[in-house]
Amino acid sequence: DLVASSSSLSPCVEFTAPLSIAHDQLANIRELYEIEPDNKWVILTLVNMLNTLHKHKTREQISELRNLTVKLCQVDPMRTGYYRDMWSKLLCETAVNDWWTGGEPSLPMYLSKKYLTSLFYTDYLFALQDLDISHNNLTNLIGFGSLVLLRKLNLSHNKLSSLQGLEACKNLAVLDASHNALHNACGILACTKCRINTLSLEGNPLSRSEVYPACVLESFVMLCTLDGKDL
Repeated sequence: DLVASSSSLSPCVEFTAPLSIAHDQLANIRELYEIEPDNKWVILTLVNMLNTLHKHKTREQISELRNLTVKLCQVDPMRTGYYRDMWSKLLCETAVNDWWTGGEPSLPMYLSKKYLTSLFYTDYLFALQDLDISHNNLTNLIGFGSLVLLRKLNLSHNKLSSLQGLEACKNLAVLDASHNALHNACGILACTKCRINTLSLEGNPLSRSEVYPACVLESFVMLCTLDGKDL
């Protein structure tokens, strides 16, 4: 029989069963969820099974998983951080699988407005060159060092107080880190050895400093464009 099992990237508890049985059990879990919509164990099981059965997810399937994750945060608020990270892993797993299926390393990856707390499975993205992960809830760049071929990165509208984690992205040429929480020059030092020629830092506390332009120009010797203005 065909077997339904999570991919090697799966962040959830692995569920393995013959495919026909898996779909029967999914139907049973859905019925149980209708009866006990606030039971976190039922919701978690439903999330695990949905993630396992659908490696490449449709928008509707992703939306359902998102709604279930929000419900988990509501019924079990003490573990909100865990559930948000779980969602991030689920979404990143799907994005990585879809990107690899595309078969072209030059294809950009769009993860904007996905409610992400972190970027996971970066070891699988070593060939990625263009990433948009703007409008999320990132507070750090752990794992970004694996993106050694990255040339364009959009980090705008997150919650970053430092760009530490980008040190290994030597090929990075275009960086948008606007509208974050970068307060001083220390927060951008990690990028000074990158080949950045286009940089946006507007909307950060740092950009309101009187020494901001001079500080940036001194740190990024290859810079041609700052905050949308040619230098």
